[in-house]
Amino acid sequence: MRSDFSLIVEGKEDIRFLEDFIFYHFDYNVNRAHFIEVGGKSESLHKVKVDIQKSSVNKLNIVVFDADDLGYDSTLNNINTKSKELALKFDSIFLFPNNQENGNLETLLKKSVAAGNEQLFDCIDDYVKCRNKIGIKNQNHIDEKEKIYIYHGSFKNSGRAKGSEREYLNKDIWDLDSPHLQPLKDFLQKEIF
Repeated sequence: MRSDFSLIVEGKEDIRFLEDFIFYHFDYNVNRAHFIEVGGKSESLHKVKVDIQKSSVNKLNIVVFDADDLGYDSTLNNINTKSKELALKFDSIFLFPNNQENGNLETLLKKSVAAGNEQLFDCIDDYVKCRNKIGIKNQNHIDEKEKIYIYHGSFKNSGRAKGSEREYLNKDIWDLDSPHLQPLKDFLQKEIF
């Protein structure tokens, strides 16, 4: 196993998920120092340019981003273009949900809920439709990130539902052995473990 790596991610939700995912599958407590948080998509890489350049001197730089910047191919192209523009070295790239399709972390999480809990998303979708039908002004938009928040918060003893504080090791809520997570597991196994 390598300990000399940096995971370059978009935000705190990605860090929190990867911490639990790596611990669960590889029995490794990944340290926050292993992460470089960009605070956005590829256009924000300039904000952490110095950190990435320092990391690339003696560490493996692994990008883990969402494939939602106009799709998988566009996201990959944007990351590669930005890395050349900023003279950044990336050793490998994984794009959520499965390193092939369009989507994001929330796309992957929605497919990785504990067995039997999938129907909760039908209820959440019905709630969204009802809210929209009523037409109350000044409502917050409920996107996929918010749906995951509602899903997680639906359980007793689920802990904090906020993405950066969410507990993914709770088997009543999440299935970290979901086949949808296999591409991420295989990627990390190959690159780090």
